Order: sequence, then structure tokens, then C-alpha cells
Amino acid sequence: NIVLRPDVDLTEVTATYTNALRGFDAPQSTVSLQHGQTLLGGALRVRLNATFTASMPPTEAELGHIQAKLAATPGANAGSDLERATPNVRSVDGSPLFGPGTPSFTSVAPGADGLGGVTAFAGREGVRSLNLFSSPGGLANSPDSLDFPYGRQQRGESYFGSATYDVSPWLQLGLDGIYTHSVVNRGYNVFPGDLTLAGDSPLNPFHRDVAVSLNEITSGLGEGYSEGQLDFSSVVLGVLLKLPQDWTVSLDTQYGHSLTRYRGLAGVDTARWQQLVDEGRYNPLRDTEVQGAPAEFYDRALIYYGGRGRFVTVGNYDALDTALRISNSLLALPTGTGVVNFGGDYRRNHLAPSTNEQRYGDGSLVKAPLRWSGRTLQRLSVFGELQAPLVPARWLPDWIRDVQTDVAARYVASNSSQESNLAPTGGLKLQFSGGFSLRGTISTSNRLPPPDLSGTTVTVGAPVVGGGSEVSLVSVHDPLRNDEVNNKVQASAALNPNLRPESAVTWTTGALWRRGEVHQFRLAVDFTDTRKSGELHDLNEQEVVNLEPFLPGRVTRAAPASGDPFAVGPITSILTGGFNLAYRHSQNWSTALDYTWTECLGGRLQLYGQWLYFQRYDVQVLPNTPQVDELRAPDASAPGLLQHRVNFGTGWSNQDYGFGVDGHYFHSRLLPQGDWAAQGSDRIAPYWQFDAYLQSDLTRWLPGKRKNSRFGLQGQVRIDNLFGAQPPWYANDSSQTGVQSYGEWRGRVYSVSLTATF
Repeated sequence: NIVLRPDVDLTEVTATYTNALRGFDAPQSTVSLQHGQTLLGGALRVRLNATFTASMPPTEAELGHIQAKLAATPGANAGSDLERATPNVRSVDGSPLFGPGTPSFTSVAPGADGLGGVTAFAGREGVRSLNLFSSPGGLANSPDSLDFPYGRQQRGESYFGSATYDVSPWLQLGLDGIYTHSVVNRGYNVFPGDLTLAGDSPLNPFHRDVAVSLNEITSGLGEGYSEGQLDFSSVVLGVLLKLPQDWTVSLDTQYGHSLTRYRGLAGVDTARWQQLVDEGRYNPLRDTEVQGAPAEFYDRALIYYGGRGRFVTVGNYDALDTALRISNSLLALPTGTGVVNFGGDYRRNHLAPSTNEQRYGDGSLVKAPLRWSGRTLQRLSVFGELQAPLVPARWLPDWIRDVQTDVAARYVASNSSQESNLAPTGGLKLQFSGGFSLRGTISTSNRLPPPDLSGTTVTVGAPVVGGGSEVSLVSVHDPLRNDEVNNKVQASAALNPNLRPESAVTWTTGALWRRGEVHQFRLAVDFTDTRKSGELHDLNEQEVVNLEPFLPGRVTRAAPASGDPFAVGPITSILTGGFNLAYRHSQNWSTALDYTWTECLGGRLQLYGQWLYFQRYDVQVLPNTPQVDELRAPDASAPGLLQHRVNFGTGWSNQDYGFGVDGHYFHSRLLPQGDWAAQGSDRIAPYWQFDAYLQSDLTRWLPGKRKNSRFGLQGQVRIDNLFGAQPPWYANDSSQTGVQSYGEWRGRVYSVSLTATF
């Protein structure tokens, strides 16, 4: 942690590289340079830091999770509209393509340019293309591709500087500043298409109407076209006054600015795409892996955010925060010595106006731009806290050492009535002889919606009015069409102006026991009861589909085809993102056990264990829906919820060496009943992972360097997922990978870190 490091005259360089030795190549690297210096006889302390990071995710070609799912899922390659490596072709009416008695389907040969006539399909009668699509290289953001990335390619840089100046023994000034810049992308865009080639088209060698299912790649835009750029800067000015009788007054002012820009594609206009085929300007019978799309596809069919080649601002947010705090940590009270804090703060949050504008490559608008008005929120709060003995120590019996209480409250006044609130908190701790103590708290909180989703819009009354993020293609189960699997649904995050603050009341009670000096033991057991209304929840694609009747505007469907047995057509797009749950009531136990032997073989031996157990987790999605027990009869409103989770480990270290092993256990997870058939079970299997590390002071091995010199060199080797445990199977995972990711789910990963100080 940069800020909390001690003030010393020291320069430090740390470099870390993480990757696997085999199985996949996903390098992650970090280089950090820090310099601290004391000037003016110790009155001025300056610290500078620069950090550079880069990471590359593994791909499907390396991990093979999607391919394993396709092999394990009956019927995965049997659909008529199958988009794979090369286009799959079938007659519209089921008639034979190559003469009487021949199959009604075929596929494009690898490398074909679509101009070879029927002879180009020789030997491919009745042959489907089943392999995943391969892009020109690098990453391709489609689960139908071998280059599908499990994550994002990222690079970033961060610069930090701070100065603290002691003007006098009673006055201290501080100034901090930080700037970060990050760039993220997921590679080429790949769009699946189901196109019809008329029998009289000069491009059609079969002379009958055929349907062509294909993947089209935007190779003409380059791998890094869809890219997000995130910039953040912040400046903090602080003043600290030290007054008589241990009183202090601090005044801090912070200004921060966050700017997010995105260049990317909002999708493809399927009607225009089909029109290009009808006009003979787009040949769907070519190998789209190697034969690029024509220029007309980029100009007339693709939909760009803001316009081709443009970065658009999707988030422009700044905040000003000023806080005054008065405190005393040695306040004399009738019951003993206490601590008091009180003060107030002012916050101004500003969200700049934005426009969601989509254009074709030729510059024409797809539809009327959606304009979002800016928003400014101002909040003024006052707070107070008192920590003090409840009764004088002389009144207590010998077996009670202390009775401490902590009471606090914050009142927030805002120019938005939804965000004005009072949040009181109270705590009590009884400390007994023998190292045993009891403790309990009751607290209230009011969490505000994320600022980038809380703006108003000129479109009045629409619960959700548009997406504001990168478009992804996902697979969902459609309950209105008998759990039909739809593999080509466009999903993006929605801008939701109607989010309200989340309010919560939490009770905790617990016991703590600690004892020993050479052999140190610590045991803590706590029970927590939480009740939330309006909980801020990020809906994923499947949750939106499951809750479609209650979430107008988030699911878009095509019209039912003629003869379709269902009243609604297939899903074409989904808007995910923020949503307020009506109510949540959860109860959990947390247990922690630690043991330290301070004189073990000239070093310290530590053992630890942590266990989190959920006893109850009931969720009510909307006021008119029933509460659901998400632990024993889940409905997907709390994805990823585990009843048990355990961390444990041991480590030993002295001044020269250190090593240790950490273990993680993730309990099995019950699934909604709709997932049982595909899963072949009612739950996801449990998962174990073990990590190990070895660290050493390397200075002793350097020639001419003494251990007490100013130069130091430390090294660490870490292996995560030591035994290469594979992630558990989850057939309906929204990422379409067929796995549930816990911990280091990719496999065995090695990390090497060196830190030089001088």
C-alpha cells in the first residue's frame, strides 16, 4: 500500500511476472517504482510512485472448456442454424442439394472464396462444419471462436505523488495526487448470421433457396478496434491542527474526476445484412475465416457507437468532497478515558450529459440519438461518534475487565429526497478475565447507486431506455419457450435512471478468546443478521430472462414465425445491469482460528482457518413476488451463493526465508430446478484449491553486499492452484464455457516477484 508505507528515505523497485508453464499462455506483469525522501531537516516528506501493468487472458484454444461442453452436451451440434468455422448451408424447404437422394445440407470448404460453383462443395455432401471459428490471430470476442478470451486484455499505468509538510509542531499540511490510465479490449468482433440466398442469385450454385449460417469477423477494423479507455485523477489537500489537551482538527478536500471512453460496435443490422446478400454484394458461401467481408458490410450493415473510428464518452463523472473532523483520543469521562469524533462533510457529485448515438459506417443514423441529461447531487452530512467505558472500572467485579460501548450516527441531507437519510450505529463489548470477551453491534447503512447509472433521461417513464456498454453474444434458457436454448442473444448493460438507495439493518453478536505470548491462540465466532430493502443487484443475462414479466424493456424478441407453437418469438437482445431487489434477509456465521508460535526454529510458525457459513438467505425480487430460499430452493436471484466457504493454511518465516501453503474450499451449490436437466444433477460439485509460496532475502547471495547495507533484494515464488484442480462443471453458466470459476480456475499458475530497495 503506497499511502500507508512508513516515511523513509528509500527507493524501491518491484517487478512481478505471472503465467503458466504449460497449458495456456496468459502473462501478467507489474512493475512499480517508488521513491521516498525527507527534506528540510525532516519537516517535508515526499513520496513518488509509478506503476505499470499488463495482462493477457487465456483463450479457448488453450483451455478448451467450450469444446468440452460441446462434446458433453447432446444435440449441441445438431441445430439447423449452426455457426462454426466455415458457413453451414441447407436447403430452405429440405430438398436435396446435389440431386435426388442426396443430403439437404453441406458446408463451405476451408479456404473457399465462394466463386467455385457446386464443384467447390465436392466431397462435402452432408458434411457440417463443426469446428470453432478461428480468427486471423490474437483474441476474438465470441464463444463460437477458438480465440475467445477468458477475460480482457488490459494495460495500465498509475502515477502517485504526496507531500507532507510540518509547518510547526501544531500545524501539518498534506497534498496527494494520483492519475491512472487503463486500456481494455477483448479482440476482434465476431457476429453470427443466418442468411437466405435466393435460388436465382448468381452466387447460388444450388439453384434453390438455401439458408446459410455463418460467423462473420470484423477483420477490416483490426483486433483492437473495440476498446475502452478509462482515466481517473484525484487531488487531496489536507490540514491537521494539533490543539491542547489532545484535541485535533482535520480539514480535507478532495476532487476526483473519472472519464470512460469507448470505441466499438453496437451490433449488426440483420435486415441490411440480408439486403446485401439479395443485391449480390455479400457472398455468404465463402470461408469467412480467411476471406474478409466486403466494404459494403462495414459501411451499410455494421452499427457503430457514435460512428466508425470514433471514441464516445460513456461516463464523465466528477466529485468534490470536503470533510471537517474534530477528535480526541484521550477524553476524560466520568466512566474513564474515551474517544470522541464529530464533524461534517459536503459532497458534490456531477454526472455530465451524454448521448447514445449509433451510426452505420457510412455515417447515417441507425435511429434517433438517445440523450441523457446531466445530474448534480449535493449532500451535506453531520456525524458523531463516542467510544467510552460504559461503567467505571472500579465498579466491575474481578472477573470482568472492561465494558466498552461505541455509539455513532450520521445524518445526510441531500437535494434528492431519495438520498436523505439517518444512519445510527451502536456497539457493546464485554472483556472478561482469561482473554475472553463478548461483543455485539447494530448498524444501519444507506448505499447509494453507482453515479454512472443514476442520471435522469429526457425519455420520461421508461424503466430502461438503452444499453451503454460493449455488446456480447450470450446463451440463455428461455422459460417462455419451454426452456429453449438461444445461443445468439446480444447482451449489453443498461443505463437505469430509476435506481434507488439500498438500505440495510445489520445485527452482529460474537465471542472472542485470545491467550498466550510464545504460543498465541485466537478464536472468534460471530453471528450476523442482515435485512436489506432495495438491495442494489447486478442482473445477469439469465436473471433478466427469468424475470422478464417484471422487467419491461429489458428483453427484446423477434416476432413468432408462422406455425410457431409459442406465443412469443425467440429472444434477440437483453439489457443487463443495475436493479433494486425488494427485500433480502440473510443470516451467517463466521469463525476464525489462529495459532502463532513465535519461537519456532528461530522464526514464527502460523496456522489459520476461516469458515463462513450461511444459515439463511431469503430474497424477494419484487414486492408482489414470494420470498425464495436461495440456499435450499434457489431461483437464480442470488447466483454464486455458497452455504460454506473455508480458507486455511500455514506458514513459517524468519529474517532470511519464508514458506507457506494456503487452502480454499468452495462448497457445492444447489441449482434452480430449470438447470437440473442440462447439469445432470441438482448442484455444482465442490471445489478445492491449494496455493504455495517460497520467499527469501536474496541480498546475502550478492557479492560485496552486506545484510545491513541500504541495498536489499527480496524474492518470492508463488504457485496458485498447486495441484492443477479443474473448475467444476456447470452446464448453464452464462459465459457458455460450461464451468463454474472459483479461485485460480485456469490451472496451475506461477508468479515470480523481485523487490530491490536502495
